[in-house]
Amino acid sequence: MLGSRVDKRCRCCFAGVSLAAWLLVSACTKAPEPPHPPAEKTPEADRPEAVPPAAPKASYNLDIPTVEYRWDQGAGDKSVPPELGGPGFTGEGWQTNRKFLAMGWKEAPKGGAMIQYLPDWPATLRQTGKDWNTSVNYLIRDLCYESLLNIHPITLEHIPNLATHWWISPDKRTYRFRLNPAARWSDGKEVTAQDVVASFKLRMDPTLLDPSNIMTFGKLETPVALSRYMVEVKVKEENWRNFLYFAGASVFPAHQVSISGTEYLERYQFKFTASSGPYLVRDEDIEMGKSITIRRRKDWWDAANPAWAGLWNLDAIKFIIVKDENLAFEMVKKGEIDYFIIPKAQWWAEELDKVGAVKRGLLLKRKFFTDAPIGTSGIAINMKKPPLDDLRVRRGLGHLLDRKTLIQKLFFNEYQPLSSYYQGGLYQNPANVLAEYDELKAVELLEEAGWKEKNASGYRVKDGKELKFTLNYRTPLSERHLTVFQEACKRAGIRLELQYLTPAAGWKNLREKEFELMSTAWGALVFPNPETSFHSTLADQKDNNNVTGLKIPRVDALCDAYDQEYDVKKRIEIIREIDGLVFNEHPYILEWYLPCQRVVFWNKFGMPEWGGLRTHDYEALFYCWWVDPEKESRLEEARKNPRSFLEPKGEVENRFWEAWNAGQAAREKAGNQATSH
Repeated sequence: MLGSRVDKRCRCCFAGVSLAAWLLVSACTKAPEPPHPPAEKTPEADRPEAVPPAAPKASYNLDIPTVEYRWDQGAGDKSVPPELGGPGFTGEGWQTNRKFLAMGWKEAPKGGAMIQYLPDWPATLRQTGKDWNTSVNYLIRDLCYESLLNIHPITLEHIPNLATHWWISPDKRTYRFRLNPAARWSDGKEVTAQDVVASFKLRMDPTLLDPSNIMTFGKLETPVALSRYMVEVKVKEENWRNFLYFAGASVFPAHQVSISGTEYLERYQFKFTASSGPYLVRDEDIEMGKSITIRRRKDWWDAANPAWAGLWNLDAIKFIIVKDENLAFEMVKKGEIDYFIIPKAQWWAEELDKVGAVKRGLLLKRKFFTDAPIGTSGIAINMKKPPLDDLRVRRGLGHLLDRKTLIQKLFFNEYQPLSSYYQGGLYQNPANVLAEYDELKAVELLEEAGWKEKNASGYRVKDGKELKFTLNYRTPLSERHLTVFQEACKRAGIRLELQYLTPAAGWKNLREKEFELMSTAWGALVFPNPETSFHSTLADQKDNNNVTGLKIPRVDALCDAYDQEYDVKKRIEIIREIDGLVFNEHPYILEWYLPCQRVVFWNKFGMPEWGGLRTHDYEALFYCWWVDPEKESRLEEARKNPRSFLEPKGEVENRFWEAWNAGQAAREKAGNQATSH
């Protein structure tokens, strides 16, 4: 539910990690803008003055309380002996994690709802297989499906989930997990080791059309159920990430997924199996093409566990389909959407403060500075399609994107240039030098590649063919900056045609590698997995994240070395080298990134002082939020009276995690100094 994600997901529809957390894992194992929409209008006589912005917070209470994970030692089928996980199992000789930092506010009330939006109906709602790897499906997975273990989103430690305990052999080639006998599916059936086995077999079925699954989990043998409550898996290839991924994979009910991949693809295209997590999606909560509602389970098997106090408080989270982002923004202003990620810098910098609901404190704008990993955004280049297979052509295209001017003129300096596939953390290669905007250099490279002649229209030709590309994009908000890029290409002699695709159609086009150029964005992982994005074995296959067809033998070798390396510092060095090699091959025209989570929401939600969990991004910030009944009541009254105000408590910029990180570093430094003396 809260664990690290195995694969990058498409964002269109690096975290600073403590050395202690890395060591634990080692041991265990945008766009510019269309015409501006009008500001919300209020009759002149009733137009209020703006509520004064909240003053920046001087200090934070950094003492996050500790919670305790509890499990019933007497639960389970008495015919299963204690040594195989049955009643009386003590966990002696096994690992677990009973006490860890709280993730929510224990006094948070349950109830209420949140409405969000999706820009298009997803290609599928399945939780694995072809086309599943999208943001909304990851969110549904987080809330509805559980894994054996979780990764704590603050400390990055392993914590229990479906499994109460785990065991790793001294040679790190065998793992065992003891399932909690209390775990139940939403249809009332018991969660057992057979569910883990069936889930693995489904993921490894080639007819599921998901080669990344086979690459990731193919390093392990098929798991074996040692008993109803104990599962064992052996590894084929020693790899520190094997434990991370097997323990973190969603578990599905064997009584529903013990079928072929082909049958699963068809049966669960827009349907869900029973779920074990705190939420579920019922058949009647799926309105095809219109909305998806995720509902909190009142009968969730682990609801009373104090470890999860203050999490998953909302009764319902509803996603409505709004294909026009400008319309979605207008719906936010009217209160028809509760929570909205601001995709446009101009809206944040100029429009929001003019909105009546913002001026009155009814609608709040916030920036949360978390340690969420920074993803890859830019223009993907299909290197399998000539002449994009020529590095000089790809480099030339890179020199035609004027990032600095676009960030300054169109994005109000809200963004920063992206110069790495692992931006912002220890994994980033510091030697990467971004291709600066230089039309003369672009022309030089194109001519060096043989594109010296021009036709009557001013476009370059070679062997009778015009230098021409189609650039696909999936949001109208991209049109303005892509048009600027298009004009620069024209001046350099490249005919660039812009083609809008719906998010679903664009995702299909990207995964099937039918595009030439594609404006896209990917999420990122707390623990990098370069293999599924850059390994050559995926370059000629469809439905995986190596969409550019990248093939670098040295990167393949480094991926293998990375999997075998238990030394944290050496793993950092490996990822840095991979980053440099990929960067220099120019499979993407990298663009920019936002160094915070920028959202607006209606003033009815409460949240802990930290706002959102440390490694969570905007898609998961609200996991620890709640609907405050008093705030909701005041909001409803204020909406009836156009001259009423609400006090917008809390600072616009929440920098709790920056302060927490600084505090952790200071404590670590003091501890090191004390030890040295």
